[in-house]
Amino acid sequence: MEVVTDKGKNIGVVTGIFSTGSNDVYVVKGASGKVLIPATGDVVLKVDVDAGKMVVRLLEGLLPGENEI
Repeated sequence: MEVVTDKGKNIGVVTGIFSTGSNDVYVVKGASGKVLIPATGDVVLKVDVDAGKMVVRLLEGLLPGENEI
């Protein structure tokens, strides 16, 4: 599944999911390397299984070297 921000930036594709006890975490690999996306309502805005696309609102600091996504 492709992962993009709510501003249209491509983050990568989901390569794994793991549980932390309080919520799942999506492992996404892309140009910025491996990014861990918490599966919470304030971060994951939309999951379209048919289109193979997830829209996220990244919290500050989730992407190394990126100040604004």
